[in-house]
Amino acid sequence: MSSFCKTSVWLFLNMLFATACSDTTYLVESDSYVIPVEDVQAPSGVDTRRGDLGDTSSPSGVDTASNPSDTSSEQPFLDPFAVPKVDDGGLTNTAWTTEELLENGELEGACDAYRDNPNDRQLMLRCGKWMFFYETFGTAGVPKRLVELLLENFPEQLGAAFSAFGMIADPYTGHTLPLGMADDGNEGLAFTCASCHMAQLPDGRYAVGAPNHQYDYGGQNLVLVAFPMAAGGEITQEILPEVKEALQPMLDVYWDDLDAQLDLWGWMMSMLGKPVPAFSKESQQAYIQWEPGTMDFFIEPLPINDTVHTVSKIAALWGIPSDAAVASSGMEHAMLGSTGNTLSLNNFVRQFAGLGGGNIEDWSPNDVAPLVAYIESLNPPTPVAGPGVDAGEKVFRTAGCIDCHSGPQGSGKRLYAFDEVDTDDALRLWMDPGGDGTGVPGVDMGDDVPTGLVKSPRLVGLWAMDKYLHNGSISTLDELLCLTPRPPSKASPLGNHGHTFGCDTLTYEEKTALIDYLMSH
Repeated sequence: MSSFCKTSVWLFLNMLFATACSDTTYLVESDSYVIPVEDVQAPSGVDTRRGDLGDTSSPSGVDTASNPSDTSSEQPFLDPFAVPKVDDGGLTNTAWTTEELLENGELEGACDAYRDNPNDRQLMLRCGKWMFFYETFGTAGVPKRLVELLLENFPEQLGAAFSAFGMIADPYTGHTLPLGMADDGNEGLAFTCASCHMAQLPDGRYAVGAPNHQYDYGGQNLVLVAFPMAAGGEITQEILPEVKEALQPMLDVYWDDLDAQLDLWGWMMSMLGKPVPAFSKESQQAYIQWEPGTMDFFIEPLPINDTVHTVSKIAALWGIPSDAAVASSGMEHAMLGSTGNTLSLNNFVRQFAGLGGGNIEDWSPNDVAPLVAYIESLNPPTPVAGPGVDAGEKVFRTAGCIDCHSGPQGSGKRLYAFDEVDTDDALRLWMDPGGDGTGVPGVDMGDDVPTGLVKSPRLVGLWAMDKYLHNGSISTLDELLCLTPRPPSKASPLGNHGHTFGCDTLTYEEKTALIDYLMSH
């Protein structure tokens, strides 16, 4: 595959740690997750096949208590958040500077050191952290020269290292390239986990595992794919008027700057005779609709197109349950991804390689074990607790929230049909356009099959997020609980209807207390 053809492949990489990037089971079990239940059986005996979806407790749209304040028949409350912090190996995963976050430049060579000392857990986690930021798994990426030309010629429109699109500069590239884009070994820059799952928190700190809800994935993709087409006179592809309007500030600079024209035309001439990715008008229309922090993962010009426009928000990587936690909770498997289709984090990481243009056979479970262990070790930064935390906990456990969020770190323990929660159901056809469970012809997902269902997400780290519902169509918990009106709903797959639990049954005081409780984790 040529470098230009690979332009679209990188987008697919974000998907893997963006959709799901949710939760999973590990083939190589580490000791980093502290199990919240005693006497857990060994995870090696857990059957991770899809099978029965387990607990059938009432969905989040169904009230289970007519009077949330009545605690006369309270049962002992097993707090899903009451889990000791995971051993992070002493790494700095939340910091005020990116230099600190990158261990002050000491990650380089970590994987070589770990291979020489495979029983050293600290080295294992350090290697996993390097992989998180810089491992491309042999996947293809964006032509590096194109990225350099765009950043050099359009600094005001793109910002340093694509900061205008919510990306964060890598201090060890002179702040010229973003964290989450690394050399692919083929004159390109491929995307890594850090592109979507490292972000600046509301208090200004940087945190690994935080979902980058400021990342304008759709807008950046239009710059990388549609802008060269538009600047080239639309010879290879007609660009929609609304897409050109979004790109107009760059086009104005381009047509007024002869050096920029010569730079880009020189690059395009070097690409003559090489395949150009398809970018239909329908796909262009999809890209321009996405809000920051959301995306579709199987759509043109990506190499795999499931022919269905779906939207998922970038998920946090905090609190992903280990095999032991899954077993102790009674879950069938960790249910990673918005549809809960991925059985294990180890599966997920290896498919990142296989479906992203690399070779999955090059990455055994042991090869990816450091990254799996590192992600598994991530703790959410703790916020300052609000005044209504104790009262909010009581609402959480008596008003029915616990029914759908009783799993590890506030996750659900089963999957739900979309009509149970009444949210936008476009996602039920994700990677299964026929809706019959057969998937996309020619795409091998292994044991991870489409479900047509949706999961209850983990609630830990909510204070650092501003996207709610699976498609990120709601921006605050106030809107989710109807303390303030939700904005007018957009057409599917961007609809913000559904999950109205508590809107009509909780008092103002109960809602504010519940929000304080949720934001304290």
